[in-house]
Amino acid sequence: MVRSSRRHASAEQALDSQASEDASSQDQIAQTQSSQGQSSQGQSDEPADNAIPCAVSLAEVFRYAPEVSGDDYVLFDPVGLRFLDCNRSAHARLEYGREDFLALDPAKIQADASESCVWLAKLAARMLQEGHGSFPTYHRSRNGLIHKVTVRFLRVQVGEQPVILQAFLDQTEEGEALWKLSRMYRQLNEAEELSHIGSWELVHATGHLSWSDETYRIFEVDPEEPPTSYNNFLDLVHPGDRSAVDAAYQKALLSGNGYRIQHRLLFADGREKHVLERGKTSYDNQGFPLITIGTVQDVTTMHELETQLEHAAYRDPLTDLPNKAATQRHLEQILQSRTYNDCIALINLDLDQFDSVNETFGPETGNRVLCSTALTLRNLLQPDDWVARLGSDEFLVIRHRGIGSQGAAIELGRWLQSKLGSGRLVGQTLPVQPTACVGVSCCPEHGSDARTLLQCANSALMEAKRRGRNQLQSYSTSVSQRLRDRLEMETQLDYAVEREQLRLVYQPQVDGNGMIVGAEALVRWTNHLGVTIPPDQFIPLAEQTGQIHGIGAWVIETAFAQILTWRSQGLIVPPIAVNVSAVQLEPRLPSLPDAITAAMQRNGLEASQVELEITETALMAYPKQAAEQLNALTTMGFHLAIDDFGTGYSSLATLHSLNLSKLKIDRCFVDRLEQTSADQAIVRATISMARELGLRTLAEGVETEKQWQLLLELGCDLFQGYLFDRPLPQDQFASKLQRATALIAA
Repeated sequence: MVRSSRRHASAEQALDSQASEDASSQDQIAQTQSSQGQSSQGQSDEPADNAIPCAVSLAEVFRYAPEVSGDDYVLFDPVGLRFLDCNRSAHARLEYGREDFLALDPAKIQADASESCVWLAKLAARMLQEGHGSFPTYHRSRNGLIHKVTVRFLRVQVGEQPVILQAFLDQTEEGEALWKLSRMYRQLNEAEELSHIGSWELVHATGHLSWSDETYRIFEVDPEEPPTSYNNFLDLVHPGDRSAVDAAYQKALLSGNGYRIQHRLLFADGREKHVLERGKTSYDNQGFPLITIGTVQDVTTMHELETQLEHAAYRDPLTDLPNKAATQRHLEQILQSRTYNDCIALINLDLDQFDSVNETFGPETGNRVLCSTALTLRNLLQPDDWVARLGSDEFLVIRHRGIGSQGAAIELGRWLQSKLGSGRLVGQTLPVQPTACVGVSCCPEHGSDARTLLQCANSALMEAKRRGRNQLQSYSTSVSQRLRDRLEMETQLDYAVEREQLRLVYQPQVDGNGMIVGAEALVRWTNHLGVTIPPDQFIPLAEQTGQIHGIGAWVIETAFAQILTWRSQGLIVPPIAVNVSAVQLEPRLPSLPDAITAAMQRNGLEASQVELEITETALMAYPKQAAEQLNALTTMGFHLAIDDFGTGYSSLATLHSLNLSKLKIDRCFVDRLEQTSADQAIVRATISMARELGLRTLAEGVETEKQWQLLLELGCDLFQGYLFDRPLPQDQFASKLQRATALIAA
């Protein structure tokens, strides 16, 4: 390239002005280059446009400075990738001393730290190949100030060594702003990539849509083929969400508010991705939309985590049915969409004696029963019926289609109850076939909000369970009142022992001659209002709530202490019978034999002075565990009687496995003894069987002479009932013992 002589002169003057500082180093470089090689004589002093100029020494190279123009001059070795020389302005502008600057790795003055020696080698190769030219870059001064620089370069041959003469034209003010802008753009892209949040802009005048790099990545679209309009974007949205996304956008556009919506993307391979879109529109003075800017965030991982958390929060882990929280939410949704004529049925089911299944066969079998029950209910019901597990062995069915009345809801409950009780459960081979109690509530008859309807169904279920096994109860106000009364009774029963509201009465047991041979200790309760609560009301309640444990312990302790008191008064005390509840024999509780033995030792009694009465139902609930505990007690010397015999369907094998001393014939057979021959046959068979087993029999509820005579004729041994005496307070029974003792003494 040919330049004017005036430009040559100005360049030489610029070099001469620094001769005092640069001469020594230039001479040294020149000597170094001379030792390497060869003279360049014969070559032209000025380079032609297409020719590579030559110089005798490094100093002579500066003659060509005007060819590249600029203020800062540097000689660069493109082979060794190092600075060879520079003028004062070159190192001073970047705030380096001369020696420090020349010792630098040339890549170190670059503002971008990523521009390493590899980048420098590529740049050197380019400059060698092109010979002369220019390129923009950014330099960083020693104190960190960024300079925008245009680098002009010229290749000069010094002997066999190529040298690059560079001129740095500083354009810092403009360059710094552009560099910062470029850096901010890179940082924004990096931040979007890290956060998985892309950005976009829609210009309404043109309809043009532009995306950031991260938006392309989220939508998995080639930047070379971007969606150029809003409709192109909608094509990428999952068809199931497309109308909702468009509706949210159009509503925000009309209202001027921002919008936020989570939706899915659908890809060609069937994959789905969940994204969160946000956007806001700016408007001109007349209210026309100008630009909508927004963000899109990939929330697929977050959505999956939310799904897992929701599953954990709203699903039963054992049966995979919805749980109580999910049921509440589902019922609220149904009620919100319910029309005036719609009827909704709630069927609350609870398996009978499920605890005994766990205790007898183990929790693994219990879990199999629950899973099979869940699967059976699901198979019995319609696809849009709701089936949930609310608690341990409690399930709920909701039907909101095809239920025309409360009667239809009750019919559905009975049908489900019969199916569970009569057919085999689905999916398992089980040792038991559980029955269920059912509570029914309906909307609108019993309420129109979820909480009330669930509470009514549960109240009906509690009433059904109170009545026994395999019962069904529809909710009514009377049910609610009974439950309130029951709750009040339960609350008061908590304090009955400590407030000394309980007392024992003793009903004599006599032989065929009417002589007292024993007595049954019976508990009575007079509450804080002075009202006497019948045992058939508070005893079953105490068994259901577990309060029977405290009451049972009090009965044993009180009865044993009373026996000791009577004996200390010199009375001859026959065996006193104490009732044991089935609940007291539950395997997970402390040992009943241990508790009774401790009470006996505290009162100084012998086991033969006490008879323990237990119902057949207790033997049915926990046959193995009950037999073990009861046999342990009889081994210690306690008498054991089966109460209410004939009502619990106990097997002969069960009776044979126990060391019994007595069978008590239930009062229901005695009541009808005079009217029906069938009951006489049952009593006769019971007495005969007892004799074969070596047991004595005692008839309960004997109230008439005729009943007594019939029982004597049938061979019954002992008797108890109003014919002989009502249950007596301790002092009145003591009087009877005193008379009996006197007769014996006489």
